[in-house]
Amino acid sequence: MATMTETCEMEGASPTFTSIPVLDLSLAESPTTKPKFLSQLREALVVVGFFYLKNTSVSADIRKTFLQKSVDLFNLPLEKKLAIDMINSKHFLGYSRLGCEKTARITDNREMFDFLTPHPAPGPDEPIYLNVMGPNQWPDEKAVPGFRQALETYLSAIGKLGDTMRILVAEALDMEPTALVKFFNDPPRNKLSLLKYPPPPLPLPSTNGTNRINGTNGVNRTNGVSKEDTTGGEFQGVGPHKDGGFLTYLLQATSQVSLEAQNKSGLWVPVPPIPDTLVVNVGRSLESITRGVCTATTHRVNLRPGNFVDANRDPLGPRYSFPVFQTLKVDLTREDLSSLKLPPHIKNLVKDVNVKSDAEAFFARDHLECPGKGIFTARLTSHPDVGRRWYPEQLAQALKEQKESRQKEFRG
Repeated sequence: MATMTETCEMEGASPTFTSIPVLDLSLAESPTTKPKFLSQLREALVVVGFFYLKNTSVSADIRKTFLQKSVDLFNLPLEKKLAIDMINSKHFLGYSRLGCEKTARITDNREMFDFLTPHPAPGPDEPIYLNVMGPNQWPDEKAVPGFRQALETYLSAIGKLGDTMRILVAEALDMEPTALVKFFNDPPRNKLSLLKYPPPPLPLPSTNGTNRINGTNGVNRTNGVSKEDTTGGEFQGVGPHKDGGFLTYLLQATSQVSLEAQNKSGLWVPVPPIPDTLVVNVGRSLESITRGVCTATTHRVNLRPGNFVDANRDPLGPRYSFPVFQTLKVDLTREDLSSLKLPPHIKNLVKDVNVKSDAEAFFARDHLECPGKGIFTARLTSHPDVGRRWYPEQLAQALKEQKESRQKEFRG
């Protein structure tokens, strides 16, 4: 895949990273320790774009119940899951079976269910991209008793955490605590994905000492950072991408080390699960409203066989993860997105360093114009089966422009 190069640098700090910082949210509760937390948060937002968050307000009981009900949902027979097939929803909500999702036009290897905080569907005369909001498809309550309540409780808890974080992000950037509130709906549009990654195929023997799966090379690592990787579709849980929203709150529910973040030098840094934490990362919308001060970091899920067995080579089973995507108002304009007044010393934090990213540059255009357009385009290209049913003309145009953008990247 071609590597896109962007420009940015943080003055007074390393312009890249080799590990993911851990932030303790409880430090923000005391006037004595809050300045330390805000300083750590600022560096995480600007330099890394990823961080672990511990001691959040989401209780262990809420997490445990939600996880169990979600696994029960995945374990239903296929015909039960297909009763809420995403192809039935013009809002891209419901179940997407294994092999139906794509990133950069390459098939992702995961099952998923998508659910949204309650928002009405748009009217027939409203912009088509507003169909990224609408009613959920819910599984039969008898099939998984208590699932809906568990999911709504968890999503509500993450929503409250998100309300806290948008205040702390503003303060970390030396703005008024309410500076970012105007960019959000009340209640905000938050999307929860339930993700199941099956174990990958076993490696085939190699004559040159490398691990291979269907012709794909393995990885050399130094200090946990990938030095070389020619990952193909066989390994791709989800391909290199940037999230589209404000912040993403990810619960890694199993022990596989599959999530990787790409640093500014283009190297892949593992993001292993840490118990009782959430992984938080910056999305394109936060990067957009801060004019690149906050870093939307490219990431992927890499399904290497070695990450799906324990130290005794016993199988670990599938990987489960559960991201919540905190989204800005989907109908914000380019003028709205550029209206945030950052303090001069914050604006000057980032400048003049090349940033290598394997994420497609194609999606940046729509996200800079309007969050809803960016989300709608991403959903069309990620779920072309849904697009073909509900939006065939828009899908054809999006795929054409995506192909042209990739050709420009490769030529560049």
